[in-house]
Amino acid sequence: MRGRMAIGKRAGQAIVLLLAVLVALAALTLWVTDIRGFALRRLRARDGGDAATLAAARWQAAGLNLIGELNLIQAYMLADDLQNIEAAAALHELRQRIQLVAPVLGVLAAHQVAKANDLDELEGANDFLRELGDEAAFRDYFPGADEDFRAMVRAATGEPLRAFPASPIYEDSETPTLLVNQDFYEAVLGNDWCWFWFNAYAFLQHYSGHRDFGPVPDLSTEPFLGLRLGQKETALNDLLTAEGLEATLNRQLNDLGHPTLPPPPPDEPWSPPVSERATLVHWTTYNPAKWGRWEAMRPGNLPIEGRLRDAYDYFGASAAISVSRDGSTWLAAAKPFGTVADGNPTLHELVLGGFDDVRLIPVDAADTGIRGFNIAWLRHLRFHVPDYATNGFTASGCRYCAALQRWDTPSWRTQALDWLSQNGHTCRRPRPGGSGSSGGASYGH
Repeated sequence: MRGRMAIGKRAGQAIVLLLAVLVALAALTLWVTDIRGFALRRLRARDGGDAATLAAARWQAAGLNLIGELNLIQAYMLADDLQNIEAAAALHELRQRIQLVAPVLGVLAAHQVAKANDLDELEGANDFLRELGDEAAFRDYFPGADEDFRAMVRAATGEPLRAFPASPIYEDSETPTLLVNQDFYEAVLGNDWCWFWFNAYAFLQHYSGHRDFGPVPDLSTEPFLGLRLGQKETALNDLLTAEGLEATLNRQLNDLGHPTLPPPPPDEPWSPPVSERATLVHWTTYNPAKWGRWEAMRPGNLPIEGRLRDAYDYFGASAAISVSRDGSTWLAAAKPFGTVADGNPTLHELVLGGFDDVRLIPVDAADTGIRGFNIAWLRHLRFHVPDYATNGFTASGCRYCAALQRWDTPSWRTQALDWLSQNGHTCRRPRPGGSGSSGGASYGH
């Protein structure tokens, strides 16, 4: 009897143990399945996002090439007859129209690629782009440029967008105010005091009120994937004095099967008649504030190791695109590269085209303004930040306004300073950029 009772007791214990093992296996299976699903969503978002970004960058390249060729045509036309002033004005307006339409086409191309990859519709993206388009002001452009741009944006947002351009929405993306820095808000909300140790320790120490943040930059006149170009007014004779420019123009003309520019007279610099020498026309140039050597535009913060070849060492006209798949967000960046001007298209101030390749680049090295599509953050930038910077007012129901309220609490800043005074030396700066060959940065992986 006792033996049968012992056997029954052991059998009961085995059943309990077996049930526990089965429950653990079931939980492990669900966990692995969930991880697998997350990884698949992430991969699909990444693949679709990278493809959409490259599609947008191709339109950046196409726009730059068209503008460059029109600059080239203008130079040849004026070298042949310096009285072609009306034709030069028409070419300049055409270049400006390309500056408006190419980025919008880039957004459309990115959207179509995202749609083909079955990525999510981005709720609120259409309305936000229309609002930016309505506020964009293209100073020094042809009459009616603002209205033409708004019409293009309305046409481009006819169906829910699945790709959002993450380019800066402010005129000067380098403005140091922390109010437009999303990392600042996340550091406050997450009590990430080490972030302040590396990025804003003095500001934390001496902050006295909302006016310390400084002015908020103006909204950008190129709110999407702007080509970041400028213009200059000069005579052809003065333009050709730039070292090596005439040789570059002639090489491009030769590649296109056209005769070269008229040669200068023997032993004399090329010069038109005195009456024609002052003939001023507009040329499209690279905006020096937004195009330049990478290190100069991002001093000490270039997420690329090793020597950067001259052919790729220029900053400007990057395309950054944010997409989403089942709640998984992906941000990628790409830019056009070319072979003109000895491999660096920006060797000369004048836009000449020659962009024949597009490649993914680290997001941290791109001209991006946001981490990814986040309508709450975008609304905060447009509506709450200016009001706070001017009056110190915050809005209810906004997590970023809640961060500002926490920041303005003296006890919170005192707690942060006390911790950093004792532990700041233990903080470790995170590495910029991300892993892998894709275009995502650390927050895109």
